[in-house]
Amino acid sequence: MKFIQPFKGCKQGDLYPTQFAVGDECPPELEFAAMDVGAVAADKPERKQKAVNDGNPGA
Repeated sequence: MKFIQPFKGCKQGDLYPTQFAVGDECPPELEFAAMDVGAVAADKPERKQKAVNDGNPGA
C-alpha cells in the first residue's frame, strides 16, 4: 500500500516519527492510521468491528 499524500508516523521500534512522501510504501503497522486520515487508498478490507452484545444469550 502506497501513500497518496504526505504522512508522518512512528514505525515500530523507532523512537521518532518518519516523514513519508507520496508514493512511499506504507509500513504495515501504520496502515490503519494512514487510512483513517486518508493518506493511503483503502484498497484493503476495512477494520472488523466487534459484535455488539445485546444481552440476549440466544442471539
